Amino acid sequence: MNILAGREHSIVELRQKLKKKFSKHDDLLHLDKLIEVVLEQLIDDNLLDEARFTQCFIRSRINSGSGPVKIRHELMQRGISSELTNDYLDESYDFWQQHIEAVRNKRFGVQFPEDYKEKSKHSRFLYQRAFSGEFICRLFNNDKFLKN
Repeated sequence: MNILAGREHSIVELRQKLKKKFSKHDDLLHLDKLIEVVLEQLIDDNLLDEARFTQCFIRSRINSGSGPVKIRHELMQRGISSELTNDYLDESYDFWQQHIEAVRNKRFGVQFPEDYKEKSKHSRFLYQRAFSGEFICRLFNNDKFLKN
């Protein structure tokens, strides 16, 4: 319960944490069965919910400025199915264009890059945040950038 008190977890994450915490036990087969029983009970009691975890995780990563590619990859590493990810990861063009612009503005300000070198610097930053090349190209081909 202490593990769940801090934040939401996926089933895979919690399974790994429990195995690590109790790995010194001699009877590992019994431990695996016990962990599965505990996980099932937590799911039945709605204390462990992958949909809730997915929503919280996505919201957290968006707030930290991550792009959709990184978020999708991190969810996959945590054992979240692509179907569940698709259900909660807003793939709308308008949302991600607004988000990429907000992330760029937060880092570099509202002043648009004036030369190729500065534009490259902005692009590298956005790639590191895992925005797709398509969104980055569209951002810099936006009318606001073309005016400069």
